[in-house]
Amino acid sequence: MKKSTLSIVTAFFLLVGTLTYSVAEANTLSDLEDQKDSISEERSGVNSEIDKKNAEISSLQAEQDRIKQEVQALDTKISETNTKINEKDQEIARKKEEISLLQAEIRELTETIEKRNELLKERARSFQRSGGALSYLDVLLGANSFGEFISRVNAVSTIMDADKQLIKQQEEDLAKLEKLQKQQEEELAKLETLRKELEEMKASLDSQRKEKDALMEELRQQQINIENEVMDLKEQEELLAAQEAAMAKAIKLEKERLAELERQRKAAQANGGSYPADTGGSFMIPSAGYVSSEFGPRWGDFHYGIDIAKGGHVPVLAAADGVVIRSYYSPSYGNAIFVSHSINGQIFTTVYAHLNSRSVGEGEVVARGQQIGVMGNTGMSFGQHLHFEIHEGPWNANKSNAVDPRKYLSF
Repeated sequence: MKKSTLSIVTAFFLLVGTLTYSVAEANTLSDLEDQKDSISEERSGVNSEIDKKNAEISSLQAEQDRIKQEVQALDTKISETNTKINEKDQEIARKKEEISLLQAEIRELTETIEKRNELLKERARSFQRSGGALSYLDVLLGANSFGEFISRVNAVSTIMDADKQLIKQQEEDLAKLEKLQKQQEEELAKLETLRKELEEMKASLDSQRKEKDALMEELRQQQINIENEVMDLKEQEELLAAQEAAMAKAIKLEKERLAELERQRKAAQANGGSYPADTGGSFMIPSAGYVSSEFGPRWGDFHYGIDIAKGGHVPVLAAADGVVIRSYYSPSYGNAIFVSHSINGQIFTTVYAHLNSRSVGEGEVVARGQQIGVMGNTGMSFGQHLHFEIHEGPWNANKSNAVDPRKYLSF
């Protein structure tokens, strides 16, 4: 089969055969109109659902705006926390510098105290060796003159004052050392407190960042859900609109078909012709007349169809909705028409042969009961009749898909 013919068949089945409501399943114009009304009602329901979803989307968008504001507030808090952390880092650096200076002063004072301790120890040893206060008396009494006595008194007094001052300074330095050591401990404690506060701030920052990530993920998921809902609703609306348009076209075609049938009946009556009755089912009998030859073995060969014979002007009708895939003259079939159908998901091919004339061409869409030709006696035929075949699937040269038309028709 040619690609162009396949494209035409595909287009026809997409338009009519694959929709939820198939024209082939509608027996009357009323059925088609009922189906169209049903589609319109369903579409109205979908539109109502779209309005409802739009309201939900508006609500979700408002919620998204709220989350965005929370995220902005959280960003501000994170910025403030970072500023505080930087301030704490600077304060810790200053405290470390102060403690470093304090430790240097303590080391210097400790060295001074150690030296004074050695000096005091030496004085104590000297004082012990000289007998203490008695040696000072010997110094005074050993003066050779009053002037020398006064000088020795001043010298002894100076030495004693120096010793007292040294002892006092030692006591003050020791007190200062204790104060500095306590101050160092306090500064170290403050440093630990600052470090702890810094760690708490960092933990708070991490928590806030996690909260922000969760909010952003929630926002992203909401956006995905909204987009999916909008896509689904649009797809439903487009599908229903296409179905409604196709059904409207089917109704138009059905009205045209009925009008054409009426015209053809009147013409046939005027010419003495007749039409077969449509008794329902997947196929209708394609012409008036009687069965002159059955499906099966015949004359040492095999007859792959049924022959329907009748004299006069006899219209030949399409047995079901379909598309014409061949309309030509064959040496054996004479004037012949091949029509492809899609019925309940099954592909069928019908053949109408030995026609006197053909009124449809390849690629045309035909409706059930539409006249496609006139019974004749062309090709390898002996008397006016219609040779009619049904194939369950595409037609092939071996006719392996051919079945007895009586499987679907009651003649």
